Amino acid sequence: MIIGAERQWRKKLAGMRTMTLVTFGSCQFVSLSTLIQDDSSPTRIAAQVVSGIGFLAGGVILREGFSVTGINTAATLWCSAAVGSLIGAGFVIEGMICAVALMLVNILLRNLSFKMDDLTVQREEEQTESIHYLSVISSNTSEVMLRTEIIQLLDKYCLTFTKFSCTDLAGKKVRLFLEIEATRNGTLAVNTIVSELSQLSEVIEINQMSN
Repeated sequence: MIIGAERQWRKKLAGMRTMTLVTFGSCQFVSLSTLIQDDSSPTRIAAQVVSGIGFLAGGVILREGFSVTGINTAATLWCSAAVGSLIGAGFVIEGMICAVALMLVNILLRNLSFKMDDLTVQREEEQTESIHYLSVISSNTSEVMLRTEIIQLLDKYCLTFTKFSCTDLAGKKVRLFLEIEATRNGTLAVNTIVSELSQLSEVIEINQMSN
């Protein structure tokens, strides 16, 4: 389950439930081999079941575009074959216990699996970067001071700019233009910087855009 949880956190195809089901089924096949004392035909039959069930499991895996479905169903089929092998070999109690455990894996881990998917999506959204554009107009005599103030604010909120330019305007004014890349949390910091800059007496006009 731990291996599957790590795979699902990284959005791999086979996640927590799939890994748990495959591991569970493997244990049952091995258990069947250890429960039978001598090397009799039931063990060889079980070995053939392990190989043959792969064709049946492969039939329930469907691909539609970039989406693949049926993996957990395939793993459940494989585990069910282990349960059937145990019961067929005469280990009815062991087979029933495995069947109950198989049902619990599919039922109890389902909600946990969906919860991990939601957390993964939320993490990716928080790490998604957006570009913010700031246009700050001030008098040309305040340009140096304003540049310093902007850099200090960016450093304060752990942000960096990808572009920083200055354009002379009529009436002894200048426009400072910044391009800032920020994550979801960084977007809040950009808004705070805009708010703090707008309170400076040297700032005549400030505009913000993002995409």
